[in-house]
Amino acid sequence: MTSPPKLAPADDFYLAAHDGIGGRALLPERVLGVGLAASLIGELMFWRRLLVDGDLLHVVDATPTTDPATAAVLQRMTGRGPYSIGQWIGYFATGAEEHVQRRLVVAEVLRPETKRRLLGAGTTTLVFTDPKSPGEPAGRIRTHLSYNEDLDTADLMLAGLILATGLDAFVLDTCNPRDRARLSDQFRRRMPPPLAQLVAHTRATAADAVPAAAG
Repeated sequence: MTSPPKLAPADDFYLAAHDGIGGRALLPERVLGVGLAASLIGELMFWRRLLVDGDLLHVVDATPTTDPATAAVLQRMTGRGPYSIGQWIGYFATGAEEHVQRRLVVAEVLRPETKRRLLGAGTTTLVFTDPKSPGEPAGRIRTHLSYNEDLDTADLMLAGLILATGLDAFVLDTCNPRDRARLSDQFRRRMPPPLAQLVAHTRATAADAVPAAAG
């Protein structure tokens, strides 16, 4: 595996997990955090900073990445543990959204927007610079599947995390059984074992987060 592409997997997951027009999150806050945390950990696997040993994650290279989001996660992991993949996902689920949002603001994918009030201070929220951008990651996956094309490793991980968090009910719902079978076949043939482990632990951690989110 090589370094992440220009738009990193966690950024793509954030985009896919939001409605472009209103900016509404499609997942409960805790589940969204689980998906983003897993994506950032996956990015560190691409950077060759982490080693999966059974269920455990080890830092094998503490050299900071050139990206502030993954560098911050790596710094928190260095010298601690080892802990299981699921434990690290749960640990970073709180705070992962903020890391990714800062990165997307720098990339000008998100921008702050202040709504003025007649009385009192205005409120500032983050909105998408291009309302169509949230649909692009899942659209890219659907297009490759429809043409029976292999996903690259980053998109294969992204698709796995989309399924693991239940986001597929919103963004892959138009995939027909043939395309879903193609995706399953790619998981079986081409998913690197460390990323397959990451996806499996994400599914379990997200499932544990659902009752808390519902409550």
